[in-house]
Amino acid sequence: MLQPIIHHLKDYLLLLFCSATFCVQAQHVGTNPTISLKEEVEWVKPIDWSRFEAEVTPSPQQILMGKILLNANKYALTTWWEKRGFSGISIDDYLDLGGVSEHKIRPVAAEAEALAASLQMGLYDGTFTGVSKQEAEAKTVQMIRSLVHTHLANKPGGWGEKWQSALWAGYTSFAAWMMWPKLDEQTRLETLAMITTECAWIMDDKELPGIKTYRDLNGEIISPGDTGGEENAWDSLILTVACAMMPESPEYDERINKVIWLTLNALARPSDLESRKWYNGKPLHEWLVGTNLNEDGTVVNHHFIHPDYMTSPFEFNPIKYFWLADQSIPTALKFNIDKVFSAFADLRFGPGEKLTGGQVKDPGGTIFKEGSGDIFYPLGTDWGKGRRMNFSMFNSIAASFTNDSDMRMRALDWELKQGQVVLDMQSRFEDGHTYLDAKEDSYASREEWVADKAMTAYIIETLKLVSEPKFTNKGF
Repeated sequence: MLQPIIHHLKDYLLLLFCSATFCVQAQHVGTNPTISLKEEVEWVKPIDWSRFEAEVTPSPQQILMGKILLNANKYALTTWWEKRGFSGISIDDYLDLGGVSEHKIRPVAAEAEALAASLQMGLYDGTFTGVSKQEAEAKTVQMIRSLVHTHLANKPGGWGEKWQSALWAGYTSFAAWMMWPKLDEQTRLETLAMITTECAWIMDDKELPGIKTYRDLNGEIISPGDTGGEENAWDSLILTVACAMMPESPEYDERINKVIWLTLNALARPSDLESRKWYNGKPLHEWLVGTNLNEDGTVVNHHFIHPDYMTSPFEFNPIKYFWLADQSIPTALKFNIDKVFSAFADLRFGPGEKLTGGQVKDPGGTIFKEGSGDIFYPLGTDWGKGRRMNFSMFNSIAASFTNDSDMRMRALDWELKQGQVVLDMQSRFEDGHTYLDAKEDSYASREEWVADKAMTAYIIETLKLVSEPKFTNKGF
């Protein structure tokens, strides 16, 4: 007789603890201590997926990105799920993520958002992956539940408020937003607690004196060998998702201005410091505290000119979130896309030429190759020469948001050619993963990295078929 009573008592105490936790959290939401998480739930505007139900003629780019993403989904639900040790865990339990560091959290968040996008946009095919849609949805929700539950906003000693955690929280929040109708109340509240905590941390510049820039306002290099472009961009991600997800939040204006500020500083060149071109309420030079690109559009990271990091700020570009939410998009978020594209497509590197980090390798030339999916790394690379998904994704973004018709056509062609390299790599393996080994890409979470980039490109290519992005240059 005592066993049922003890069981119910445990449930009651757990509920009481959760309620107390959320009451405490409610006193520390963002910069406004009077806002409760219960109120924030009411501000969430779920994504309207109905526009993706219409019959449209797919583009070659959408078809290709869909194939790559489905392969990534297949791998995530089979081999990857097993390797992570998730297969023995009941679907109703929290997953054991194994720790709080980058490769314990980021890859799970990346797979969750990649699956969520595939499921909600009508791409997912259980016949292809070998996993039913119902099971795929359950596993996606389980990943989301586990990620938000183990964030330090919800669990003492959890992950968060460190280095790259705003990016991981951004991935997780995006997955949660896409799957919002499938989430229980506790997971929704824990998601908002995570968002609130990470947003407040970024609004406070991570408790640092300021954001990172490669050069200061005087043009002096103050972060040798290490651009702040990607870091500023990934820091903006959690704010972006919060804004797109909760457009009626009283913190919207403060957050969107921070997104604009971080984006412009991530992609500014030295000459931009003098620019009086208007971006969302004030001239460009008034937004900037330094610069992160070289004047020619290249980027220095890991102490050399690094093509992979030229794409990084665009991997976290905010445009797709606002477009998906059918909201107006700040014009500033298109900043310098054409300059970086030109550095990839037209900037020629002469063999033996001295650059930051070394001498240009043979045979020289441009980074992108006309009529080819090949990539030339002028000074070599430390990740591996098998990377293509970041470049294909960049070209999807460049083609979508440029006003230059010639640039658009070239970018669309390279998107296909570089994307085909990815698909060909995936075709080598039955489970759909991309890389043979670390020689092709040494990044520990390389497969999940592909899933994230494929998701971004697929979302953009699909949105192009059903709507036009709406840009605004107003101030907030």
